Amino acid sequence: MQHRFLYIIIRYVCILLLIACTTGTAAKDTSNSYDLLRRLSSETLMEQGRNYYIQRQPAKALACFTIVSERKVDNDHDLQLQVRALNNCACVYKFYYFDYTQAYNYFIQAYDLCEQIEYDDFLPVIMVNLGDLLNDYSHNYDSKPLFHQAQSIFEKCIEKARDSKNWELLTTAFFNLANQNYTLDLTKYSIILSKEIPDTIPDIAFARLQYRGIQHVQQKNYPAARRCFEQQLSSISTQWAPERDSLAAYMSIATTYRMEQHSEQAIDYLKIALQLAADKNISDLAADICQQLSELYHQSGHEELSSHYHLQYMEMMEKTHNNQLSHIAELNYIHQLKKEEERAQVLQERQFLQQMFILAILIVLTLVVLLAFLLWQKNRQLKERNKSLYEKNRQLIHIEADEQQLRKAYSRSNLNDEQRESLIYRIQEVLNDADTICQQDFTLYKLAKIINSNTTYVSQVINEKYGIPFSNLLGNCRVKLACQWMDDPKRGNVTIEAIATETGFKSRTAFVNAFKRETGLKPSEYLRMASEKQA
Repeated sequence: MQHRFLYIIIRYVCILLLIACTTGTAAKDTSNSYDLLRRLSSETLMEQGRNYYIQRQPAKALACFTIVSERKVDNDHDLQLQVRALNNCACVYKFYYFDYTQAYNYFIQAYDLCEQIEYDDFLPVIMVNLGDLLNDYSHNYDSKPLFHQAQSIFEKCIEKARDSKNWELLTTAFFNLANQNYTLDLTKYSIILSKEIPDTIPDIAFARLQYRGIQHVQQKNYPAARRCFEQQLSSISTQWAPERDSLAAYMSIATTYRMEQHSEQAIDYLKIALQLAADKNISDLAADICQQLSELYHQSGHEELSSHYHLQYMEMMEKTHNNQLSHIAELNYIHQLKKEEERAQVLQERQFLQQMFILAILIVLTLVVLLAFLLWQKNRQLKERNKSLYEKNRQLIHIEADEQQLRKAYSRSNLNDEQRESLIYRIQEVLNDADTICQQDFTLYKLAKIINSNTTYVSQVINEKYGIPFSNLLGNCRVKLACQWMDDPKRGNVTIEAIATETGFKSRTAFVNAFKRETGLKPSEYLRMASEKQA
C-alpha cells in the first residue's frame, strides 16, 4: 500500500511539473478559444451550446452557456436568453457532473431572473428542472421534505402548463412526478389521458403508459402493469437523454416482478438497467439499481451477492459525492476562459514566477494529499468496523428469533439430561479435532454420524449448549484455529487464501465474512498485527 501511495504522489508531482512547463502554450490556446467564443452572438452561442450538450461535450457546452449568462444586457430579448443560458448551465452541472449544488444555484438564479423580467412562458421549464433536481436529490438521500417540495413544484408546473396548453412541458412534469412513484394519486392528473393533447407531443405515449402502468400497480394487476412498462421501451420519443426513459421502464418492470415476489426476474431486469446505466455513465441512477439488487439478493439468501452490490452502491454514492473532483480539469477550463484574456499579455514575463509558485503549491498539496489519504483510510476502517458490528447485531437478532423457534421444536424432544451430557461431551471431542472440523465436507450430518446420533438431537444440543446453530459454531471453531495459526511464528509466512483452505472454508469470501463476524477484524488486519507482535 505504501509503495502504491508513493507511486501516486510521484505521478501527481510529474503531472504538475508538466502543467507548469506547458502553461504558456495552453494559456495562449485557451485565450484564443475564449476570444473566438466571445465574438459570437448570444443566439449562436446558445445553438452551439445545445449541439455540444447533445454531443456529450459538457465543458464546451458550459463555456457557451456561461458566456451568454454573464453578458451585460438591458433588453428583454437578451435577458430571456440569459435565463435560458442559466437554466442550461444548471442542466450541464446536473446531468454531466452530478454537481447538485452548482445546478441548484444556477436554477435559482434563472428562476429569480425569470420572475424579475416576468418571463412567464419559460418559468414552468425552470420549475420542472428544479423539481427534478430536488426529486433526484431527495431520492438519493432519502429526504422526505425535499420529496414533498419537489412534488409541490411539479403540481404547480402541471397546472401552469395545462392553463397555457404547453403539452410538452406538462408531459415532462408528469413523468418526472410519476417516475417510480407507484402511490401517486392519479385522479389529479387524468389530463395526461386527454385527447386534447396531440399524439405528436414527444414522450406523450410514454407518459400515458406510465399513468396506466401505475394504475394497474395500484389495482395489483401486475402483469397488465408490466405490459405497459414494456411498451414504454418502444415509445420513447424524447431527444434529451432517451436512455433515462429506458432505465425508468426497466426499473418499473423489475418493480412489478418484485411486487409479485418473483425475485429472479426482477434481478434480471435490474441487471439490464445497471448495464445500460454503466454504458451511458448514468451513475446517479446506477446507485439506486445496485441498492435494489442488494436488497433482492439479501431476501433470496444470497448474502455474498447482496454484499457485492451493497458495496457497489456505497462506492457509487461516494463517487457521486466526490464527482466534482474528477471533473476539476473540465470545470477549471471555464474558469480559465474568463481570466485568460487579461493574463495573456503578461504571461511570458510571469512564467518563471508561476512555475515557482506551482512548485510551492506542490509541496503544500503533497502534504494535504498525504493527510487526506490518512484521514480517508482511517474513516474507511471505521466505516467497515461499524458495518461489521451492524451485521453482527443483525445476525444476533435473527439467531434469537431462530432460537425461539428451536426451543418450541425441542420442547417435544425425548432427550434426557444424561443423554444431553453425553452428546455434549462427544460433540466437544469432535470439535476439538482440528483435522476433522477443517474438512470442507464436514457437516451436521457427518458430525451426527461420527458420534452415533441423529441430526435432530445434535442440532438441539448444540443450540441449547452454545446458543448458536451448528454452522455458526463450526465457523467460530475454524476462526479460532485460524487465529492460533496466524499467531504461531513457526508457521512462517502464510496467506489468507491458504489459511481459508486449511481451516475448511470453501472460499476466501466465506472465510473473511466469518472472521469479521467472530473477531470484528479482517483476517489481513489480524495477520498484520500478529506479524508485528512476533517481530
